[in-house]
Amino acid sequence: MTTFLLRRAVERAFQLDEQPSGLSLNLSKSIQPSPPYISSAVDDVMYIVNQVVERCLATSQREVISSVIPSMARVLDSDFIGMIQRKMRDESYPKAAVQGGLPPESTIVAFFVLINDLDIASEFVRRIVKSRVEGQQGPESVSEVAEESSKPLLSLYPFEGDASYATNVLTTLQNNFEAKATELIRDGIYVVFKNVVKPRLRPLLSDAVRNIDYQLNEGEVGDASRHIDDEEGHDGSAEDAIQHHYQQGWDALTKPIARLFTEGNFDRLLGTVVSYLAEVLEKRIWSYYGRINELGAIRLERDIAALINIVVRGGRYGLRDAFVRCNQICLIMNMEEDEWAEAASNGDVGFEWRLDTDERLRARAMVQIQK
Repeated sequence: MTTFLLRRAVERAFQLDEQPSGLSLNLSKSIQPSPPYISSAVDDVMYIVNQVVERCLATSQREVISSVIPSMARVLDSDFIGMIQRKMRDESYPKAAVQGGLPPESTIVAFFVLINDLDIASEFVRRIVKSRVEGQQGPESVSEVAEESSKPLLSLYPFEGDASYATNVLTTLQNNFEAKATELIRDGIYVVFKNVVKPRLRPLLSDAVRNIDYQLNEGEVGDASRHIDDEEGHDGSAEDAIQHHYQQGWDALTKPIARLFTEGNFDRLLGTVVSYLAEVLEKRIWSYYGRINELGAIRLERDIAALINIVVRGGRYGLRDAFVRCNQICLIMNMEEDEWAEAASNGDVGFEWRLDTDERLRARAMVQIQK
């Protein structure tokens, strides 16, 4: 009976589901300043979850929670997460109408909302469980019910072992739901990367470094040095032009996504993007083998550092780790002879190399030594 009622409640929530209105990837269009952008079904279903958990615990019967909570977990998996998965697959999958194009904006936005639904639902379940286990208030959307549930489990289950059992059942509910939701979020993020971000990312990097010559003379380096500290200096320095072009392209690519995604989903997407970008950037660096001199190596290192700074700005310094190999290639290229000799003699001792020995030798041989 409980399973039937839960399934009917989840079904009804999706029948009455309302999507957030006015969302757009166009930054020139204003949207309602009330993130996260999720469907109404999330609030409705999580309210039901909160009610069921509350009433089960209020019985103080171990047998009740051992029966009802696992049943609710199965319904959330098959009906709630399952419904979102079907919507992502059948109704809102972001696929381009023509090869090489981008999916329709409305489809992309709807797909974003579904991924947000999973992320926020996970947060709701986590806080619902935490409010019972630790006696803290639940999520805002179900706070009125959660306020009634501030009694610790020990007061509801005074017999030895019952409170611990209830805690384990609730924790299992949370862990299983988060695992299933996170798996689907991960799949959705990859689809966004593959169909929405990747088609625009590679041309962005290619355009930023197109026709850049890293076989420089003293005059060209002097000109670049005079502009390196001028953040607004896009008036002739090729180095600044690269940074400015990439900055504009990166902002145009990421800002529309960032304002629609939850922070957690955007961080997940950014991690995927950065991993791909680091691979592409490393291949680009290796492609300069034999086509870069000592002065060009200095400029290349500055260009790479500037691109990395653009990607990790906003406090996301942990993303720098993806670019360690790129940085180490540039580091080796610009080492003095005595520094290189010391590094070569020490091998892997005293420094955490991400490049193996052959790669380090290859990086050192990239630069054409000017006679």
